[in-house]
Amino acid sequence: MRKFLLTPAERQVAFDAAWIYHKNSVITKVMELFGALHRELETQAPTAAFPVPCLQQGGKISKGERYKELPYVILDYPRYFSQEAVLAFRTMFWWGHYFSCTLHLAGTVKIHYASALKAGYGTLVSHDFQVAVQDDPWLHDFENGNYRAVAAFTPQEWDAWVEQKDFIKLAKPFALEIWEKIIPEAVACYTTLLAIING
Repeated sequence: MRKFLLTPAERQVAFDAAWIYHKNSVITKVMELFGALHRELETQAPTAAFPVPCLQQGGKISKGERYKELPYVILDYPRYFSQEAVLAFRTMFWWGHYFSCTLHLAGTVKIHYASALKAGYGTLVSHDFQVAVQDDPWLHDFENGNYRAVAAFTPQEWDAWVEQKDFIKLAKPFALEIWEKIIPEAVACYTTLLAIING
């Protein structure tokens, strides 16, 4: 069978330009949405106390076409990435799936905040946060056992997990249906996590 032949579903998409215009419009609106979210996050608690020499100035909005073969948009704010440490709050739109908010701590930053993360166990549980459990820190989706509810750990297991891992990623997914509410939801997620790590 010739692999270049189109299925009926593929023909319908290939012969119709309208959907690609809608797709481009959606991505543009997500980027505008994340721009508004960035401005809102900037009004929250100052980041001067973070234990890194300097956070990269401003947020960074990036987009791509193929996270697990689907388009995505990412806002990183605040953000600090180096070989020794990572501190980033990442909001992601993943086409056809969900929004997600993730606090990523690694290296010296994760060590700095280990005690606060342990002490924040109860808050993480009550706010339904999940933690990344795979060894790859750049898996952003909640499929395939990539995340586990913090509530699934006992307090003792949580303490041991925080101690032994090189990085901690705390995250929550949000249904795309709450599009109009994602800014306050993401801000609430951020302020909750900020309160935990700041003790």
